[in-house]
Amino acid sequence: APSARPPNRRTPPRSLAPRSNARAMLAATAAPRATPLGTNARSRPKTSNARKSSSRVAERATKGAATTRRARRSVLTRAVSGAETVTTKSGCVVDKEDAGDGAVKLTVRVPEALLQKCYDNVVDGFNDTVTVPGFNASKKGSKASTKIPMQLLINHVGKKEFQSACVEEALQNSLPEAMELVAATALQDSERITTHFMDMFSSFAGVHSAPCEDMKYEVMVEMEPTVAFTGDHKSLSVKVQSPGDDATAQYDADKFWNDALKDQSTLRVVTDRGLVSGDAAVVDIEAVRVNDDGTDGAALQGMQQKAFQLDTDGGNIKLPGLLENIVGMEVGDKKSFEIVFPGDWPQEYVRNVKAKFTVTVSELFGREFPKETDALAEKIFPGSTSIADAKAKILDSITAKYEYDLERAIDEACVDALADICDVKIPKSLIEEQGRNMYSEQLLAMQVKQKLAPKQLEQLASAKMVNEYLTKQKDEIERVCRRTIACEHLAKLENLEVTGEALYEEVEKAKLEFEEFGTEYNENQLYLQAQDALEGKLAFKWLKENCKVEILPASRD
Repeated sequence: APSARPPNRRTPPRSLAPRSNARAMLAATAAPRATPLGTNARSRPKTSNARKSSSRVAERATKGAATTRRARRSVLTRAVSGAETVTTKSGCVVDKEDAGDGAVKLTVRVPEALLQKCYDNVVDGFNDTVTVPGFNASKKGSKASTKIPMQLLINHVGKKEFQSACVEEALQNSLPEAMELVAATALQDSERITTHFMDMFSSFAGVHSAPCEDMKYEVMVEMEPTVAFTGDHKSLSVKVQSPGDDATAQYDADKFWNDALKDQSTLRVVTDRGLVSGDAAVVDIEAVRVNDDGTDGAALQGMQQKAFQLDTDGGNIKLPGLLENIVGMEVGDKKSFEIVFPGDWPQEYVRNVKAKFTVTVSELFGREFPKETDALAEKIFPGSTSIADAKAKILDSITAKYEYDLERAIDEACVDALADICDVKIPKSLIEEQGRNMYSEQLLAMQVKQKLAPKQLEQLASAKMVNEYLTKQKDEIERVCRRTIACEHLAKLENLEVTGEALYEEVEKAKLEFEEFGTEYNENQLYLQAQDALEGKLAFKWLKENCKVEILPASRD
């Protein structure tokens, strides 16, 4: 079940903890993200050492692209503006249009004049690092007295490699400015260039791969969702059923005690009496359908059992009438009787079906219970000093669990009520990211519980398994996203702000966890995640204080 705390739509609060092997493997299966240039890593050619000549340019572009991303994302309540065309400082023409589903398409046209500057930068960059016999100038790049002839340079570097560097330089000098058009409302890291990287090579098809035409490419960017509450968030009301009362607590405590005694009991072979409630038996069970004329019909699949170990204690036999019909049977006895399956039986195909059962008892065991002493009390509930003390502590623990479960149920109901009035079109990237986070948490739990081998973990974290999870759990993932967005919108409307002291303490806790595991971390990212986690807590607190809650009486089947 989802946590009562609203999950962070970017990274769950628990992800402040060091990344496990499960998370690391899962991250490797993620679809290619936009690089600092926004280009799809799969569409770019492999680079050689010669490409390192553009390192200073790449560093500058990375910083520039980073400025187009917001430090953190907040839910907006205004819609994305319509089509728009702007000319950037460098002369690029950027057309913006609505692409539907909360996305915007940017069409960027880079003028040939800017491409020429990029071309010259690439030439200078390669002259800085490429060594060709006979052209070892004392000064490199633009200050070199003797430059490597272009044809010789391109032959040495490779034409595709040279064109790739030119396109990359052009992207680095145009994409950051283009992204400024939507930076205030774009989802962080959602930008991706849809034009194939190599399709842009045609702009550098002149003599010696010089620019010959403007370069055009398209960028898809997902926008922050437009959020609105369709009802009054200050007048929410929910009904929550109590998990138990004094009577159910006493029943559960007695059952806990009796089950614990049963665990301490010893089974003894019985030969001198018939079966009584509480015994264990080994039986053969046959079941057939009873026809309308009373004759035996076809066997009921799944009801046939051989050498079945039957425990008759504590309501383990769910089929009404079965226990009553076998009480008194001794070893070797065989008995047939008819039972009608209830209309709410879990297996639909036998609901309301009249069946004939034939039971044969092959072995019978009675239970020998230990004496109830103070020593036994300590075994059943560590720390107890007597039977009475143990039973009292068991009752207290069950009552405390009721209180915890009730608070959790109230939390869930309040957030669900808020999510129900939250009108928002959830971006695909948020759904995918939340789904991956949920799946990674599932893998982490499996890894801790079952200690999965690396090969098993790798198989579970494969792209196929992840995509299957995203498809099957789509509705639940969207529900979690909607709850989170609703809480973030609430925090904005009610001006719920995290104090600097609380933020600092949360980050310091996270640092300690990372350092304990010897894992590297990004402090800025920790602050963003801590901010989101604390805002979630504030939203929960506000909801519990302002939502009208009606507690319904406990109900037991």
